[in-house]
Amino acid sequence: MRLLVLKLTVALSLILLVEVPTAWADLYAAQIAYKKSDFVSAFKQFKELAELGQPRAQYDLAVLYARGEGVERSATYAHAWASLSVKNGMVEAEKWVAELEPQISPMSLKISAEIQAKYSQAALDKSLMPRFLKGREYENTDPVRPSNHYMPAYPDLARRAGIQGEVYVEFVVPPDGHPRMPRILYAVPTGSFEETVRDSVLRSLYLPARRNGQPVTTTVSMLYNFQMRGVSIEEYGDLKNRVRATELKAEAGDVSAQMLYGMMLAGLPQLKQSADKAMPWFLKAAQAGAPYAQYQIGTRLLNGQGCQCDAVKGEIWLQKAAQSDQPDAQVTLAEYLLKGNPDHEAIKGAIVWLERAAKQDSKSGKLLLAAVLAANPAVEFRDPKRALTLTENLEREHRNDPSLWEIRAAANASQGDYKAAAKQQSRAIDQARRLGWDMEPLEKRQALYVAQQAWSGNLLTF
Repeated sequence: MRLLVLKLTVALSLILLVEVPTAWADLYAAQIAYKKSDFVSAFKQFKELAELGQPRAQYDLAVLYARGEGVERSATYAHAWASLSVKNGMVEAEKWVAELEPQISPMSLKISAEIQAKYSQAALDKSLMPRFLKGREYENTDPVRPSNHYMPAYPDLARRAGIQGEVYVEFVVPPDGHPRMPRILYAVPTGSFEETVRDSVLRSLYLPARRNGQPVTTTVSMLYNFQMRGVSIEEYGDLKNRVRATELKAEAGDVSAQMLYGMMLAGLPQLKQSADKAMPWFLKAAQAGAPYAQYQIGTRLLNGQGCQCDAVKGEIWLQKAAQSDQPDAQVTLAEYLLKGNPDHEAIKGAIVWLERAAKQDSKSGKLLLAAVLAANPAVEFRDPKRALTLTENLEREHRNDPSLWEIRAAANASQGDYKAAAKQQSRAIDQARRLGWDMEPLEKRQALYVAQQAWSGNLLTF
């Protein structure tokens, strides 16, 4: 879902916004390592990307095998990867195939064919690649629609300083239509608009997504554009040219441009494109090792946005992004592991990812980690003291979010401080009532605290 808030414009600073996370450098880093004769590092990185179907990496991997750089020389493996590279459009690899084929035996040709089959497009389509939808936002789901969007006031400090900017936020819309868990993905500049955006999200109301007629919890993303004065799209006369220039760079293989062009297609309503049009560009960048693009692919596979829903494939891509320390992927993986009735290993895995996200100062990671530690049914995972410490550092950003005070209340109750628990639960109830939330679960927890009893469970299940 794509909405622009405050002004129906897309500032050119959106381009700066999506260029911030340039941590896609795996392919670039591999090439730099090769130029520095660090062949072992180059081999490791090229191999990982080649196995994702990245043509350039397949070509370079073939060269490494052919020359015995960073790996034992193997004409068989060089032939296999060069052949795959040719099939994926790398014409320059044809000379390697022609030179290598006479050097290898029929048995080696058979081994090469087996490698090619393992990493063929058909094999990757089955095990890894998303199946794109055509002209649709979601598969078998009616998308979320705004019912009453809260229009925030321009932050006073930013107004007085003449600061403009954008915030890209992701949040959950549960079946009751009241948004939860706003997560800031990008903010340019940082520190000016995030709190305003969180408040706007929490105070808005949506018609929930529906699957087979039944309301379902859905993740929604939105771009907030803060402009000091009215600006029409005509005043961004070169926007069309910039989009076209980015498209040309993306088509030429520029990985950062591929990710940027995907963001443009997904986030610029003026382009009038459905979610499936952004997917191929995110995929190209993801295959080149861009963690944020891998996060986008993984999340969209989990939600069935722009592609067929496939949780197994989605988890693979999220794992790749999370291993590269992409914090949003780490938080999303943790949320996925905690769904339903998670077992011991799932909770343990979620905590590991959230700890890594928290180390990067991910506010969403800290909040979810605090929720897990505050009142976990499994005593071994419960750490209310740590939960309170985590939430103390989140009050500036989340003080208007009832979830923060619910977490603090549950943590205090877990420590036996029922007076503090009841006080903070009252604050959560007051805020939740103003937001129109279902009050029954909050009031049940309050009754426990008043009766000097603790509560255990997942506070962030909607």
